Amino acid sequence: MKKTTAFVISHEPNPSRSEKDKAMSIIALTLTRALGRENIDVIRVHPNMLDDSLSSRYCKAIEICPDLYESEYALTTFLNEMGHQYRGIKVLIPASDDCSIYLAKHADSLSATFTLLNPSASTMERVKNKQLQYELATAASVPIPETLFPKDCDDLERAAEGLHSFPYIIKPLEAQKWRLKRFAHVADGKKAITVNSKEELLSEYRRIAEYDDDVMVQEIIAGDDERLITFLGYCSIEHKPLAYCIRSKLRQTPIDFGYCTATVSCHNDEVDQYARQLLEKSAYTGIVGIEFKFDDKSKQYKLIEINTRPVNTTGISIACGVNLPLIAYLDAIGEVQEPVSDWQDDVVWLWLSMDMSAARQLHKLGKISYRQWLRSIRGKRVHAVFAWDDLRPCIQFYARYVKHQLSKILTASRIPIFARGMLRGLERMATRIW
Repeated sequence: MKKTTAFVISHEPNPSRSEKDKAMSIIALTLTRALGRENIDVIRVHPNMLDDSLSSRYCKAIEICPDLYESEYALTTFLNEMGHQYRGIKVLIPASDDCSIYLAKHADSLSATFTLLNPSASTMERVKNKQLQYELATAASVPIPETLFPKDCDDLERAAEGLHSFPYIIKPLEAQKWRLKRFAHVADGKKAITVNSKEELLSEYRRIAEYDDDVMVQEIIAGDDERLITFLGYCSIEHKPLAYCIRSKLRQTPIDFGYCTATVSCHNDEVDQYARQLLEKSAYTGIVGIEFKFDDKSKQYKLIEINTRPVNTTGISIACGVNLPLIAYLDAIGEVQEPVSDWQDDVVWLWLSMDMSAARQLHKLGKISYRQWLRSIRGKRVHAVFAWDDLRPCIQFYARYVKHQLSKILTASRIPIFARGMLRGLERMATRIW
């Protein structure tokens, strides 16, 4: 059998991160486990050791690389030199938007060393920018929300005269930008900012434009998170969906325009059709996640965004019978794959700590009881972090989570002295485990 190796590349969004505030790349962990469980050598490529996913037992080796935001040239040089140290076919897989954009941009320099499991540069240009993405959707006859792309404040002020269905949201044209540390104060971890009047729209735009003037203004499609439906798929070199499934979002945090914390597999013919139209029009190759939301006013699903890489919830595809990472990898190395277009419904993907936070937010608003929350995560389930066969990332992640929660409790002034001592002991225990 020919020798092959998977290289999962991730980036560091926060250059000032320290040992005390490690993170977890759910995408990288999912890819590592999906391929490692099939006895495929998985090499993690990351700028530092400050990611709990690097501790997975399925990680064959770790290559500390240059930060792509410090020098793309240095990273490209490093990757090519590193690749020559490994035999056989080498597949390079992005675990973030930033890495996917980087791979498309430097495909010519990297493709002599690696097989890139990534969209082409021409496809990336059409889908990474929301304005071009929505133009693509219109050309593919896929409905989109009402959206403005202001050039400056004067342009927005003129266009705002025609806006009457407040609230609206302000979003970046390139979604990954606001995830970077230097934009943390712009949206406070949210994907979008809600504005409730023309005056608030203009005020928020002026504030945001000081840091990022490449933004869009979009109508809010009303309705709960369950109306958000995502197509998860892989398109072969012929631009046809080789494998795919569909999932419905249960919750996200922050609860308005946040990141998915729980989702469930389902079937949806309309989303299936719209996603296929988009992929065919864009000549897409690679793993993709396409999100839609049902608009009760027009009685149709509208495109929210296209993700040009595996998404956080890719693990649900594996659990419901469509192993996207494995199918994509085997196709990339030339193994013939039969199309997979059916899957099990009602399989739940759960990021437990984040979903507990989402449930608490919804409970305070009277939208869910804790009994309803527990009922929603029953049945066949796959976890974002927890896995019986790969416990170390989970132990590290949740030890830090428990330490953080205990630290917050200990800052409360009304904790009795004896309870404070017990909590201090638990905090020290979590610190040792972490």
